[in-house]
Amino acid sequence: MLKRKMKNSIKIASLLGLIILFAFGGYFVQGRDFIQKSPEKISYSCIIEPGKKKYTSFEGERLHLHFRIKNTGRDVWSSRGKNPCLLSYHLLDQQGKTIKYDNRRFPLPRKVSPSRTVEMTVTLGSPLEEGKYILEFDMLREGIAWFKDYGAKTSKITLSVKRKKWPEDKYDLSLDYGKYTKFRSSVEELNKIFKLIRITLNYNNVEFKGKTGKIKGFSAGTDYPQIWLRDANTITPASRYFYDKSFLSSWVEEHLAFQGKNGALRDWIDSRGSSDKNTTETDQEASAIQAAHQIFELLGPSWLEKKINGETIIHRLEKSLDFVFRSRFNKEYGLITGAHTADWGDVDMVDEDQKAIYVDEKTHWTADIYDQSMVYQACLNLAQMLDSLGKKKKSVLWLKKSESIKENSNKWLWQKEKGFYKVHLHLDSLLHDFDEEDIFAMGGNTVAMISGLGNEEKSRQIIAQAIERQKSLEISTISGTLLPPYPSGVFRHPQVDDPFEYQNGGQWDWFGGRLIYAMFENGFSRMAKEKLIEILEKNLANRGFFEWENREGAGHGSDYFCGSAGSLSKAIFEGYFGLKLGKKSLNIEPKLGKDSAIIHVYIPANNTYVAYEYKFDDNINRLTLEYSSNFPNRGKIKILNPWHRSNPSTKENNQSKLIVRRDGKEIPFTIVRINYDEYLFIETDFKKHLIEIEKEEKEKK
Repeated sequence: MLKRKMKNSIKIASLLGLIILFAFGGYFVQGRDFIQKSPEKISYSCIIEPGKKKYTSFEGERLHLHFRIKNTGRDVWSSRGKNPCLLSYHLLDQQGKTIKYDNRRFPLPRKVSPSRTVEMTVTLGSPLEEGKYILEFDMLREGIAWFKDYGAKTSKITLSVKRKKWPEDKYDLSLDYGKYTKFRSSVEELNKIFKLIRITLNYNNVEFKGKTGKIKGFSAGTDYPQIWLRDANTITPASRYFYDKSFLSSWVEEHLAFQGKNGALRDWIDSRGSSDKNTTETDQEASAIQAAHQIFELLGPSWLEKKINGETIIHRLEKSLDFVFRSRFNKEYGLITGAHTADWGDVDMVDEDQKAIYVDEKTHWTADIYDQSMVYQACLNLAQMLDSLGKKKKSVLWLKKSESIKENSNKWLWQKEKGFYKVHLHLDSLLHDFDEEDIFAMGGNTVAMISGLGNEEKSRQIIAQAIERQKSLEISTISGTLLPPYPSGVFRHPQVDDPFEYQNGGQWDWFGGRLIYAMFENGFSRMAKEKLIEILEKNLANRGFFEWENREGAGHGSDYFCGSAGSLSKAIFEGYFGLKLGKKSLNIEPKLGKDSAIIHVYIPANNTYVAYEYKFDDNINRLTLEYSSNFPNRGKIKILNPWHRSNPSTKENNQSKLIVRRDGKEIPFTIVRINYDEYLFIETDFKKHLIEIEKEEKEKK
């Protein structure tokens, strides 16, 4: 009886257990199914299959990776619009530890529906340090989530990076003669960017047979295999330290061989003998003269008398600038003309295709600050070259033209109430329905400072505007070009029809580097270094120089962009390190402040070297500068006073006494103030010497 009751109880309990298990089991199954098939889980689901799982490269080399990606979710993938769907990767070390989580994003080539597959090839830069790495690829919805956060499986690729050897590696840094250029700085970003500069130049150097013989030079980047005048003009401040004189001069001579009978020069030439001229812009001839002037400074005036197809180089240069004044000069305002573009850009506002780089009956004409500044500097350069050849009358003529351009630019384009030059003056009836005069054209204003078209006071205001607008418009570096950009739809070309893209407000280190140089030269050295580091950090994060970046600093356009490497080299070598070296002149003007460095540069074109070691010791208030060069003449040492801090508007005396010794003996010096900077000037020869500067605090009364 008891057993039967117990059996019945067991049956009832079992039945209840089954009911409970069924009920809760259903819940648990439903819950598991909810986790596995939640909307997020279904949306963020993919299979990524790489073409290869192992790669080997050199430091900074570009990898081309192929993928087959299947959409295993329920939503259509699109790389357009808000929260685009993109491919990206995490950079890990060999043990799987994250080195850099967020890296370059790669848009899909088309929309991808559920259950569909897309194939794509992406290009990325290898790390700049040798070693073994893991590239963990994943899909993401920008601004929302990575797919792996919802259970999707990532794809891992192993990468072995080898060290690339350079000619200068065989030399130990010293102050003695040597045919190499290298430096070591207490600022680590500078050491790393040097490698990027070398990689970029190496990638872009080209050689081919042209009209004038064997041509050597540099293409502009991966998207621009030709030798462009405007780009090559800005590459020389980098290439001069690593390549012989044929890389500096042969490409200029070839461009002059393509010169038209009217004096006009082409935009670009290539190895096939092709060329073209973008007629919206007016900077080709000015760029050629500026480039020639750099060569003249290194080789001397004899190069200018070399003949290209029966005409001397100096005559061809003069003829090219004559063309500009004949065909692109407005007599009413006394200014150089060009099409309505975005600052220094070469895309007009009326066309939506390739026609945008050529003037036609629809072109709107302007006189912009960039063209005035470029031509003003070209006039000065041409005058100096003519003077060196004894052509005094012609030299004076071009000086007069330069003064006229300067006077009229400051009359018609300078905005005293705003503190910068307007982007351009309209020469036809076009009117915009927004305040165009509030657009700060960083490129044109920067070239105005460098050329000397704007004086010290104007330069101070321009730099202040650049800094303020970077901050207010939230640009990651000071390389933002048009601030604010033109509104959507003003330009019809798809590359510039929206704000903060390409030439319409994108970041361009090609001009940002020049702005940094202008800051160093105009008494803003501490701020210039701060802004330089911002740019270098961006490039190091991108592991390369891109043509332009968006507001956040993501790279776009041509990779290995050589103009950026050249402009930043000028900011570093001539601005920060302060090496001003030509055939007949040498000044050493370090603006290192409280940093330390040893640097050795060599110019193959004229077999000249200069080296110095700069040390700052804050504990004992001492700065030392040991220097040496094979330059035979005397020059100046101009040292930034690292203890000086004051506002340029104040007139207070320095609150300390400085003692300067050379090789142990006290020597005279002069002090000069430029805006925020104070400099010590010392006359010297360039045999090996040691300068010691000590600070003695004044006693307080």
